[in-house]
Amino acid sequence: MLRAAYKPAQIHEQGKVPTSPITPYAIPSVSSGAAGTYRNSGQHGSKSYRIAVQCIGKTKSEIAKVADVTDAAFLDQQVAIDGFDTTPCQAEITANVTRDPDGGGLLYCLLTYTFTAFPIAINEETP
Repeated sequence: MLRAAYKPAQIHEQGKVPTSPITPYAIPSVSSGAAGTYRNSGQHGSKSYRIAVQCIGKTKSEIAKVADVTDAAFLDQQVAIDGFDTTPCQAEITANVTRDPDGGGLLYCLLTYTFTAFPIAINEETP
């Protein structure tokens, strides 16, 4: 979703940021989903997910640019997961802009969003 909303060359996977990246850039990740709402049978029904996006730039305005695009990509949007209905993403935290200790003087901000996925009920009578 973020890659479609922003410059794909400035969206990097964790651990795969180039040595001299073009700023601003983002590093998105998503959790594997925590099981929730257990049934009497002991099986879980829903899964809760967290999307984290590290926004990196040289200035606060660069960070704001990536944060705005990130919000547009995730906030109030539904993430498609096969076999599940999902709730719209909600902002969880918006961290303050700080100096990235590993980024050679770059600024850093972490945005997180949460959503829940519910299994789609399958009607066994449907052919």
